[in-house]
Amino acid sequence: MAMKVKKIHLATLSDIHLGDRRNSASEIIANLRRAIDDNTETSQLDIIFLAGDVFDDLLVLSNDDVIEIDLWIYWLITLCAKHDIVLRILEGTPRHDRTQSKRFLLVNELMGYPADVKYMDKISIEHIERFGIDVLYIPDEATASPELTLKQVKEMMKAKALTQVDFAIMHGMFEYQVPIISKDHKHSSSEYLALVRYLIFIGHVHTFTQLDRITAQGSFDRTAHGQEEAKGHVRATVYESGEWEVVFVENKGAKKFVTVRCQTSTLEETLVEINDVVQTLPKGSHIRLDLDRDHPLNASTDVLIRTFPMISWEKTIRGTDEEIAISDIVEPDEDYTPITITRENIVELLMKRLEYNETMTDELLEIARAHLQEVVK
Repeated sequence: MAMKVKKIHLATLSDIHLGDRRNSASEIIANLRRAIDDNTETSQLDIIFLAGDVFDDLLVLSNDDVIEIDLWIYWLITLCAKHDIVLRILEGTPRHDRTQSKRFLLVNELMGYPADVKYMDKISIEHIERFGIDVLYIPDEATASPELTLKQVKEMMKAKALTQVDFAIMHGMFEYQVPIISKDHKHSSSEYLALVRYLIFIGHVHTFTQLDRITAQGSFDRTAHGQEEAKGHVRATVYESGEWEVVFVENKGAKKFVTVRCQTSTLEETLVEINDVVQTLPKGSHIRLDLDRDHPLNASTDVLIRTFPMISWEKTIRGTDEEIAISDIVEPDEDYTPITITRENIVELLMKRLEYNETMTDELLEIARAHLQEVVK
């Protein structure tokens, strides 16, 4: 059955990982709002798919990220309502999403159902009447095996008298995305290409790849080392003739995770080399040092925190599988008690740090307090 429209415009994002400990929700959401902005391009969209792993882990209501996330959900639903965009959210990997994407339904309900929003947490086929399309949804680990998942999909299609669906939105992986020796849960690309008339979008593997009509959009942002390739989402246009085009849209504000191979022999030379890298990175970036076991920096890692406090540091030691966060290497005081930083106490905590600076006069301290209070409002 042909589509009811001459063409359909889609945007697909996945692996957003809100609540990740290395990349704050506020930073990721700032990038999300730039990627899906209230502009002419967005107004032309017919459907936005969030193809799994919107969340990184289970969040409790006292977590400040929850407020940021709820405000973004409200903003996205408002945007979809304004431009009459269909919004579909797929459950991703169970240990990440933990069914928390149901919050989209809750927020939409509290707003009075302004947008067409659905959350898919089971294998399902949806007929979207206004476009005349059938969409297959497959969450990650939907069944005990890819073979059983495929069997259920075929049975569901047979029950609906469908020989093909128009689109598939999946979270998991195809065999072409991972090494042959991998024992991971892998779907068959040839089987699903035969079942889907137009395009397949799949989340879970964080690297953008394409095979025929399959697009793995990769993760929207970076949350770990080893992800130095471009991040972002995809826009697609499908025509009733069957022609299609998919465009990768880079998230140029993605968090930087950079590995530096320290090959110089002295501590001073290494710090100069690291400084050159730091100068090219925004604050809050992550640097992983690749060091030989006998490199002098192994014994002086606290120097990095004092010299470059705006960077998060980790290191790997060559010849081992060891990877260590440098903040864990610096020995804490025996009486150290962890402090939870909140909007309410951050000004006083920063002021205590400033009071240790001998160059700070009472007048400068008062100016600093006023500026800090203004920033955290």
